[in-house]
Amino acid sequence: MLGFTISSTEASSLTVNSQVMSLEPPLPVFSFDFSYPLMSSCNGLLCMIYSHGIVLWNPAIKRYKMIPKPDCYMLRRANINNYESALYGFAYDSVTEDYKVVATLVINAKDCNYVVGMYSVNNRSWRKIGTIPDGYRLFDQNSISLYGTINMMATNSVQENGSSTFNKFAIISLFVGDKKFIVTPVPLEYCGNHMKLSNFANRLCVSMFVEMDFLVCSLEKNGEIGWTWTNVMRVSTLGSLIGNHGHLDDIICVKKNGNILWRKTDGNFLEYNVKKEEVTEFTLSEIPPTADLSILYAESLACLKIPWE
Repeated sequence: MLGFTISSTEASSLTVNSQVMSLEPPLPVFSFDFSYPLMSSCNGLLCMIYSHGIVLWNPAIKRYKMIPKPDCYMLRRANINNYESALYGFAYDSVTEDYKVVATLVINAKDCNYVVGMYSVNNRSWRKIGTIPDGYRLFDQNSISLYGTINMMATNSVQENGSSTFNKFAIISLFVGDKKFIVTPVPLEYCGNHMKLSNFANRLCVSMFVEMDFLVCSLEKNGEIGWTWTNVMRVSTLGSLIGNHGHLDDIICVKKNGNILWRKTDGNFLEYNVKKEEVTEFTLSEIPPTADLSILYAESLACLKIPWE
């Protein structure tokens, strides 16, 4: 059995001297499921996906709620027998004052075959709401929640010489209030390697390497029509500097001082000083090398109208 812990630290000011606090999970859940959970966050709540079910948990007030997984319902409604994997998102619907868990079942990634379902916490039920727009293949990343939307990175299928190639990128956003999908293309000049969708300082951001440059592109919500590209931060020397420090995992955040923070695949941290154009590597002993830094989480004491267990 795989044992694990969940800890919290201040990501936007993370240094070698940062304090790491252990979060005490809801024991009834962990007592019979040792699968490694996938997690997302919204309004101070953690949504954790286990093999046996889904848990909404507010660590600040030590309350949690169990949610059934969509497997049986979704498979029956879609007339399918199995699926390859599942991607999850978690968002707040301010119109109905309800929290929604969104499950995207990957029926066949090669053929861009997906089924999307939504769970209403208030109504305690799953509902099939459709599928991903035609021709798009999703990244194998969980969704990013922001302002009542679930956002996913995707590539677009283009027919060339009788075969399909995926060389155009886009952000697919699901507005949980009206269950509409909006596609926001990524401009060609912003496309590169190691592309990742994140939520930094309540902005939707796409980060990537373009040749030896590192870019962070910001988007702002544009009413109900999707997102508008508003800002691009380009760091021209970063690629060559990081090349001397081994392989990177994912970007964690842009810190309060404007520096960029990464986690390396060996568990160490890299901080890039944008003004001085310098990279500093450090180890945080309280976070083991095998730890997975999955989400950015903002603590909240509010009960947020959740019908807790």
